[in-house]
Amino acid sequence: MKLLLLCLPLCICLNVFSQASKTTVDSLELRYQHCLSEGNNVYNCALLYYTEMDSLLNTVYRQLYTKLDNNRRESLQVSQQLWVEKKEAYFKNIEVRAEKKRPLTLPGLNDDMIVTDNKAEYLKNRVIELLASMHS
Repeated sequence: MKLLLLCLPLCICLNVFSQASKTTVDSLELRYQHCLSEGNNVYNCALLYYTEMDSLLNTVYRQLYTKLDNNRRESLQVSQQLWVEKKEAYFKNIEVRAEKKRPLTLPGLNDDMIVTDNKAEYLKNRVIELLASMHS
């Protein structure tokens, strides 16, 4: 049941993402903030936001890729590969930092939620970057 609840918004979002824009990013952000404000299982809010942002990133990348000529496609692929390498290093770094600080975390704070939120923000920044290059 939980999986269904996590997958349903993702399926809906995939349809919305077919023509991604900054408005889509803002909409996801608002929905995420609303979910967090409800205060129920904030980790699931962050996880859903991360999943949606990852899906949006893939959609935006594909849209941009199809609009480009072969030379610019190759440049985008190189840029994306470099970004993926930086992303993996960043994700590993924040996970290591969170593990080191976990014993010091105050009660009521959710390290997993914070890590997932940071990862989603990293993806969001790339989405915005790709959207900007789409319109230039």
